[in-house]
Amino acid sequence: MNLLSKPLSALLLCCLVLAVFWLPAQARCELIINEIMGDPAQDWDGDGTYNFRGDEWIEVMNEGTVAEDMTNYWLRDSTGDELHLQLHGIIYPGEVAVYYGSEAVAWQQLYGNTVVGFSINNSGDTIELLKTIDAPGGTDLVLIHSVTILDHEAEDDRSSGLDSETGEWAMNDALNPYNGGFSPQGNDCQPTPGQPNVCVPLVPVAATTWGSVKSCYR
Repeated sequence: MNLLSKPLSALLLCCLVLAVFWLPAQARCELIINEIMGDPAQDWDGDGTYNFRGDEWIEVMNEGTVAEDMTNYWLRDSTGDELHLQLHGIIYPGEVAVYYGSEAVAWQQLYGNTVVGFSINNSGDTIELLKTIDAPGGTDLVLIHSVTILDHEAEDDRSSGLDSETGEWAMNDALNPYNGGFSPQGNDCQPTPGQPNVCVPLVPVAATTWGSVKSCYR
């Protein structure tokens, strides 16, 4: 029997335990990107004006058990290293916060950065959530969560997000139905910025007759 086997095993176990505590950003953080609007076609940020850059939005959810101060978190797409927005506010357990492209534009202008908003590519993109952590000699940025959306997801007023019932990534296409063959398929639900991802179908605001509908196009 190798007399070193038990000490080495104990040492290895100790190292694994220490790793859990010395890698807090990836091991313990439970913030996720919950929903993305990559190609807005209306005034989503509610400022009274549609802007393709300002009305993009990214929603973040706290799946953990403690409140998170968002000033240590950042968003960017995967193209280049430039950060697009320093986040703000506090997200409590089980809650979500939505951040709009107009906020990113204002932040970039304030700090003299390149003004691109979130720069979500309509042919598909990867969005990254990062956190500032203390490191020897300063601070480091650690990748917390990333989500990739495809070309068919980044179309007019389609959002993609984590379905709260199935736990699967889904495309909310009630405002712009998708009939193609790529995954994720549409679910006939509306985007839900700032709200839990529970399916809200598109319903008529008032009943009408088929004759009335036809008369609109004469």
